[in-house]
Amino acid sequence: VLRETFEAGKRYMEAQDAHAIASRNNPRAVGSAYNGQLEVMADIMRGEILVHCHSYRADEILMLMRVLKDYGVENVTCQHANEAVKVAPELAEFGARASVFSDWWSYKFEVYYSTAYNAAILTRNGVTTSINSDSGELIRHLYHEAAKAQRYGGLSDDESLKLITINPAIQLGISDRVGSIEVGKDGDLVIFDAHPLSVYTTPLMTFVDGVKFFDRNADPDDMRLEIDVTTNPTDEFAGQEASIHN
Repeated sequence: VLRETFEAGKRYMEAQDAHAIASRNNPRAVGSAYNGQLEVMADIMRGEILVHCHSYRADEILMLMRVLKDYGVENVTCQHANEAVKVAPELAEFGARASVFSDWWSYKFEVYYSTAYNAAILTRNGVTTSINSDSGELIRHLYHEAAKAQRYGGLSDDESLKLITINPAIQLGISDRVGSIEVGKDGDLVIFDAHPLSVYTTPLMTFVDGVKFFDRNADPDDMRLEIDVTTNPTDEFAGQEASIHN
């Protein structure tokens, strides 16, 4: 299926290129009909669209790299690549990247090998690796998820932090703007009161584009901890309703 789609995209791209050449001498030259799907495939082969492929099994990851190689596509990130660890040298040789869960190995068969060692093994093999989550809760704790690669895989502070900073920025093609603290990049920063990989650490300040969005010391009282509810004393249900909303 992939090869058929790439082949159709290749023919579409070649027709576009031929029309561009013909148009130089003949403004009335008629090109091929527009096809949205094939337009995307052509842009992938031109390197204008990055490939992020939802992946699980090692054999499928190898298959994808072989197809991409045949069509000259180099920039690919294997997402959710739970078995990428089995083909880490092949990923590194191809220049492919991997984005994995920190663990979560027990909820279905395809993720059996998704252990807390995976990100570290991929990193040690030279694969640009990131840690992700499609959980609305865990995505808020990526520092803690990255810390698992240090605790179990023995990565250094810098190697662990790269899993959730510069490496995903590279995979998304935006490392010129975010992912590291450098002159000229967006001022997206968080200041902690201790080591960011520690579960005991508290964020103190947050900046987005250089603008302070959060300041723990200047922030008003946290309404989640201390709630000031005004009720009507004549309403016997007022207190109960306020309790429910809290």
